[in-house]
Amino acid sequence: MELLAILRTLRRHWVLILALTVAGAALGAGSAAVSKTSTDSKTFYKATTTLVVDLSQRSNTVAQPFQSLDQVAIFTTTGDVPNAVAKKLGSDQSGQQLAEHIVTTTNGSTSTIAITAAEPTADEAVTLADTFASELVNVLDQKGQQAYSNATEKLQTRLNNLNDQINPLIAQIATNPPNAPQLKAQLQALQNQYSLTYDSYSAQAAQGPPTSAFSTLQKAQAVPIDKSEYSSRLDLGATSRNNLTTDTSSNSSNDAVVSTSSSTIAGGPVSRGLIGAFLGFLLGVGVAFLVERLDRRVRSRAEAEAAFQLPVIAEVPQVKKTQQRDHEIVANTAPLSRYTEAFRAVRSSLLFTRAAMEAEHGGTGHRPTNGVNGGSFGDTLFEPQHDEPLVVMITSAAPGEGKTTTAANLAAVFAEAGSSVLVVNCDFRRPTIHRFFGVEDEPRRVHETAVPGVKIVTNVLNDPASNPSQVVAAQRQVVAAARGRFDVILLDTAPLLTANDAVELVSSADMLVLVARVGVTKYDNAEQSIELLTRLDVPLAGVVLTGVAAASNDYYYYYQPGRVPSGAGPGGGPGGAPHNPRATAHPVQANGNGAAAEAEMFVPEPTPPD
Repeated sequence: MELLAILRTLRRHWVLILALTVAGAALGAGSAAVSKTSTDSKTFYKATTTLVVDLSQRSNTVAQPFQSLDQVAIFTTTGDVPNAVAKKLGSDQSGQQLAEHIVTTTNGSTSTIAITAAEPTADEAVTLADTFASELVNVLDQKGQQAYSNATEKLQTRLNNLNDQINPLIAQIATNPPNAPQLKAQLQALQNQYSLTYDSYSAQAAQGPPTSAFSTLQKAQAVPIDKSEYSSRLDLGATSRNNLTTDTSSNSSNDAVVSTSSSTIAGGPVSRGLIGAFLGFLLGVGVAFLVERLDRRVRSRAEAEAAFQLPVIAEVPQVKKTQQRDHEIVANTAPLSRYTEAFRAVRSSLLFTRAAMEAEHGGTGHRPTNGVNGGSFGDTLFEPQHDEPLVVMITSAAPGEGKTTTAANLAAVFAEAGSSVLVVNCDFRRPTIHRFFGVEDEPRRVHETAVPGVKIVTNVLNDPASNPSQVVAAQRQVVAAARGRFDVILLDTAPLLTANDAVELVSSADMLVLVARVGVTKYDNAEQSIELLTRLDVPLAGVVLTGVAAASNDYYYYYQPGRVPSGAGPGGGPGGAPHNPRATAHPVQANGNGAAAEAEMFVPEPTPPD
């Protein structure tokens, strides 16, 4: 999808995107408030077991598995101790997972280590703290005993090996061999090693097995805490920052754990609101593109041409709601607007199409060429005669697409060019076009209108309950009778897909104009209409696309200041109607053949007197 198409999609559905963004922000902020309320109302517990550590044995590196309180803290939350706790408690959690609930705080001044467990219940907190403390003592004591036993056994083995080497040397020296001096020197070295090893063995035996370096200062007692502190403690454990140190004499320093409130970056109402807004925006964009994908309505000129397989001969801008409500013929009240220029483009396109059709069929009915504008082609295009009327059927695929508005404005632009125009209402089921011209719906009569050069037939039969076939036959008769009296005949028919009237009347028209509205006309309707008209072999002039977003109609397309007479109405003439001097001064000749202009501009010079 092109960038321009993406931007158009976002612009069309900005309300949906904004609504989902706001909803996401509200849900995010609301979820933070609900989460805070639900979690803050729940009570959690912590329990602390405090041990005193005797570091006097740390000089005996053989029997002591640790050398400082920091090592004791590390032993508490890693390795064998957490695994032993998990095994003893029979927990379905691993030792490392249980250790995440533990925070240790060492105090070098008092040689103490506080083991604090945080759990949802008081019993769980007490049990976990005491178990970690007891297993820490057991594991380190066992390590000390094992180290003492291994060291003693190693010394004993060393003494036995030295003794096994000394005894053979003594026996060999007793035989007074030639190398006796060397053997005596070797014996002396072994005896020295034996003496050193024996001294170590004696010192180890005199010291005896190591005693436990731990004593319990305080058993665990549960203390209630809030969700904030509970979460912060678990966060310390999850990030391996749960071994704290303090230099004060108080052993309650673990209460100073930095707590993260429920309004943290990830959980506060502001942050959750922003995250919710972002997710809502993404959802809105996704839904917008999904709706656009499923939406089968025509949105642009390119889509209209693809749907109808016809060229768009004009894009008609939107008009004000008041103009729509008042059935205003904007081409008559605002002749310099972009709106009117669009219908002038339709008029030109129809005349070009007609000329091309006549040229293709041999150019029948051409006026004699005068050598201007390329000969007879130009004369036929711009100066139609009464015996060559242009009959145009204006219809749409479905109701509400602007066909009646198009017919009324197209009549006005044809009339401003000097053509005599007859508008025939062929939509007898829902007649509307008479409202644009301000006339009553009086059947079987040709009405004058406020637009110079335009007349209208509001209905062809008196009986509104007439058979549709009778109505269509009467409409054909009216069109046939009008061919010799008007330059242009416009047929405002019913929509193609809602009634068969337009199909039965299509043979009376020279060409057909399809009207589509942006955001209303659907692809399926367009395809059905073209399929129907293709079977009928109807001459199609093209598509008029209405409701196109454009500059305001108050902006005049192109004109020179002062060209509009002062005191004139919006259309340039009295009371808002466009001033058309040819339609009033020369009503008979005002048919587009240029005769009126010729009579006014080229006045014969007076004959000089004799």
